[in-house]
Amino acid sequence: MDNIFSDLKKLLVSAISIGIQFLCLGVIVQLLIDEKILGWDPVGNIQDAGPAFIGVIAFVVLYLLFIRRQN
Repeated sequence: MDNIFSDLKKLLVSAISIGIQFLCLGVIVQLLIDEKILGWDPVGNIQDAGPAFIGVIAFVVLYLLFIRRQN
């Protein structure tokens, strides 16, 4: 049973990591081209969140991912 939970945890961590990388790529590309990416507006979504908790978490996660990649 522990193996199942361990495997599930590894799968979730991998999926979240890939999702965060796509989000970062989307933000960077949108900032460079200043248009939506195939109807996806990551910068607008983050701006719409404003001071909400999820917006703060998004910025913190992006910052932590950036710092982790530099080390």
